[in-house]
Amino acid sequence: MMQSRHVSAWVLASFIAVSSAAGTAVAADDDPVAACAEAVSLYKDDDVEGALEEARWCVSQLEQIRQNSVASFFRDEIAGYQGGELSNQQAMGISMIERSYTNGDQQIDVSLTGGASANNAFAALAQMGMSSGMGQKVRIQKRTGTLTDENGTVTVMVSLKSGGMLQFESYSASSDEVVEFANAFPVADLDDATGQ
Repeated sequence: MMQSRHVSAWVLASFIAVSSAAGTAVAADDDPVAACAEAVSLYKDDDVEGALEEARWCVSQLEQIRQNSVASFFRDEIAGYQGGELSNQQAMGISMIERSYTNGDQQIDVSLTGGASANNAFAALAQMGMSSGMGQKVRIQKRTGTLTDENGTVTVMVSLKSGGMLQFESYSASSDEVVEFANAFPVADLDDATGQ
C-alpha cells in the first residue's frame, strides 16, 4: 500500500512537471499545475478526501484548457463567412461549442457537442441516424455525415472519429452552400485535436 501511494504521488508529480514545462496560460486561481501539486501534497499528508477534491479541480481546469483549445478551430472567418460570438459551455461532462457565421443575408450555425461521458452516446446516435436512411450521406474531410434539407432548414451532421458530433445548420443557405462551408471548416484538424 505504501509503495503504491509513493508511485501514485510520483506519477502525479511527473504530470505536474510535464504540465509546467508545457507552459499553459491560465489564471493563477485556475492553475491546474497548482491544483495537482496541492492534490499530491494533501495525499502525502494522508488527506485523501482533500486530495480527491484538488485532483477533481485539476482535471476540471485541464478540461477547460482543452475545450478552449478546441474552440480555437471555430475561426473568425471561414469561406467568406464571418464568425459571430463564440459560445463555449460545459456541464455534467458534456461540452458544447457554438458559433454562427454570416455572409450577407446567409447564416450557418455550427455546433460541436462532445465530452467524455457523451462521446459514446453521440457516436451511437449518429450511427443510428446514418444507418436509418435519414437524409443523404455526404463525405466531409474523410468523415461520414448526413445532409437533410427539410422545411427550409439545411442540416449537415458529421460524426467525428473522436466521438463528438459537429452540426452545420442554415435556414438561408442552400444545401450545396452548407456542404461547401462544412468542407472549408477545419473538421479534420478539430477531430484530430479532440481525439487526442
